[in-house]
Amino acid sequence: MAVRYIFVWFFLWITVQFGTADRAMAQTITPLTVEDALQTKEFAELTPIALSPDGKWLAYTTKDNQKSCAVEFKEWVRSGVRSVFTGTDIWIVNTETGETKNLTGDIGDNFLPTWSPDGRYLAFVSDRDGEKQLRLWIWDTARNQLKKVSNLGVRQFGQLQWTSDSKSVITPVVPQALSLEAYVEKVASSSGSESATTGGTRGAATVVLYKSEIPGPESKSSMPAPLNLDLRLRDLASIDVVTGNARIIVRDKRIGTFLLSPDGSRLAYTVQKSFEKPSSQQILFDMQVLALGTGEDRLAASNIRLNYDGSQFSWSPDSVHLVYRTYGPEEWNNDCFLVSANREGSQNLTNLPPGKKGVEPVAPLWSNDGTTIYFIRDGSLWRASIKEAKSAELASVPGRKVTQVVARIPNVLWSTDGGVSAVVVTHDDAGKQDGFYKVDVKSGTSAKLAENGKCYTCMNVNGGGFSGAAQDRGDLVYFSEDAQHEPNLWASNPSFRAPRQLTHLNPQFDKYRMGEPRLISWLNDDGETLNGALLLPADFRKGIRYPLLVWVYGGESLSNHFNQFGFEGSGAFNMQLFATRGFAVLFPDAPLHVGTTMADLGKAVLPGVNKAIEIGIADPERLGLMGHSFGGYCTLALIVQTRRFKAAVEADGMGDLFGLYGEMSKSGTAYGASVVEHGQVLMGGTPWEFRDRYAENSPIFYLDRIETPLLLVHGSEDLAVAPFLGDEIFVGLRRLGKHAVYAKYVGEDHSPLQWSYPNQFDFCNRVLAWFEKYLNK
Repeated sequence: MAVRYIFVWFFLWITVQFGTADRAMAQTITPLTVEDALQTKEFAELTPIALSPDGKWLAYTTKDNQKSCAVEFKEWVRSGVRSVFTGTDIWIVNTETGETKNLTGDIGDNFLPTWSPDGRYLAFVSDRDGEKQLRLWIWDTARNQLKKVSNLGVRQFGQLQWTSDSKSVITPVVPQALSLEAYVEKVASSSGSESATTGGTRGAATVVLYKSEIPGPESKSSMPAPLNLDLRLRDLASIDVVTGNARIIVRDKRIGTFLLSPDGSRLAYTVQKSFEKPSSQQILFDMQVLALGTGEDRLAASNIRLNYDGSQFSWSPDSVHLVYRTYGPEEWNNDCFLVSANREGSQNLTNLPPGKKGVEPVAPLWSNDGTTIYFIRDGSLWRASIKEAKSAELASVPGRKVTQVVARIPNVLWSTDGGVSAVVVTHDDAGKQDGFYKVDVKSGTSAKLAENGKCYTCMNVNGGGFSGAAQDRGDLVYFSEDAQHEPNLWASNPSFRAPRQLTHLNPQFDKYRMGEPRLISWLNDDGETLNGALLLPADFRKGIRYPLLVWVYGGESLSNHFNQFGFEGSGAFNMQLFATRGFAVLFPDAPLHVGTTMADLGKAVLPGVNKAIEIGIADPERLGLMGHSFGGYCTLALIVQTRRFKAAVEADGMGDLFGLYGEMSKSGTAYGASVVEHGQVLMGGTPWEFRDRYAENSPIFYLDRIETPLLLVHGSEDLAVAPFLGDEIFVGLRRLGKHAVYAKYVGEDHSPLQWSYPNQFDFCNRVLAWFEKYLNK
């Protein structure tokens, strides 16, 4: 009996002690401060990492969020530095010792590190000379010296190419036929606009004319272009890094992507020609091949469908052929075509049946011997024979989708066993995690190398998903992150048995206990199974209900953000700001269909909210909603259908599809029309064809139904969603006497992620205070 009482007493004591500890821990969870969330160094977008030829040094680009700023469009054209590249520095890290150095020392904006083939030089672009012009620089490793190579104005979208002798760098520059100001005027006022000045006794009048002509017999519409193709109007210059002498090798063309042949004798490049048809974002390209020795520049293929940057092509190892893969919003087959370096014409190597949209816009890779190409289709690895022009599925990984193939820079499969196997990146859609798998290129059998609940494809450092560097016999370098840990660079040998972390950009996050992710599933109102990524509060305890914030973006599978840090990355949209303050955050999948966008959002998102309540996590009386850009539209679309949300934030969005259709930039482009007709909004045609459909899916016509307190946010210089689209929502709500607050950030463009630090700081605190006020009563 005494033993029994002792056991009961001990059990109660343990329970009380651990229960007290749990409560104390829950009470002392430290909220992630806005300062720590924003005072970050992040890997710069759209610029690659670069592994030195000997594999010893890795160069990468960071962006100091406190030094980033918005760059007005004309200033970007004039200087060559866009918002995304402000506050950037180039770092190097020793892959063996971990020694790290800031190479560019916080002076100017510096990005696009590219090693010379002999490893002596690291080329990059910078405006560090204080003259507000992007120019070519090098770091001479032998002398440990930074040097400006040329005064030519560089105009970059993410490419430098070294010649094979390591003596020169090929880079795009301002067209030499134009003065800088003439170039700015041409690029900034293209797409059907023209300036006109008339003199008079009272001075000169200034006016910009936009003309709509009667279409010709072959055209159905005079619809303006959705995007400004002249942004890529450039020359290509070959610049000697020792003397600084420059030779213009391509003049005055809209250059997409350019690639030197492996033997260094030819340069292939794509040229944006036009949009395929009115209201379409499908761009048609020509492919040119330039013989560097003779200067002969000839057409290799014409009117081919590629992604906006025209990068979906690669050279054969013997420099005799090129292969490109068709891609774009109008493309369903995604076939691979063979092009000769010596003559015009394309041969279809794959002859694929129509597939699914959303294929990764990645160039096919070659086998070492140049007889076979490899590409991804419908989540499997495929191959095609060059001689037979025949393709077949090579390998599929059970329960996984193949999303990327690791390349030996720049265009050949990475293999450490003489080409017997390849390494692919996979995605587990059920577990929402990425993995590395080894695939035998003969048998197609696969074996897992690494799969540990991480995302390896969340970074967008070079315009794609997965970004890695690999040597023939050395390491693979890659990014890794999860919902609780920010992205960093890692390195591993081919076995992945002992991966090692190379960077630690933001040690301030180490002191926080972050919220953990959980995957939930539900049926939408049409009986379709959907998923959602649920970020739990950092102090989560079973049995307690928490305020729920729903982040919405229609047409996307947001559950795939499950292993992305903070669900939306570092910075102003880091959802750990909410999780460490006791909020749960839901990222729901929300498929959309043509003509029923608003109804589809309600059918998908609201059952997901019900699921979060049903499993005992969300408090039904404390629900919030937030979205940015098209997610802002989705936010409005939901709060006009339901009163369940107690507070909402709509950032840089719109509620008027007629207005979005009619917005026009200063250059005359009309991006919104293509978005509404066949883009995200899915109206399926013009307002004149589907007037009622446009009205039925425009939340502005239902503002009288809103009972949710709404915080509206917009950048005054938003080039994607015109600020008047935010204005009219607020004007309507004010007229109706609804509870709304409108925060317009002067001088800022579309995304708070690119705003100045003070405005990011204000935005975060304003949004946090809004949800604290209404959801934590």
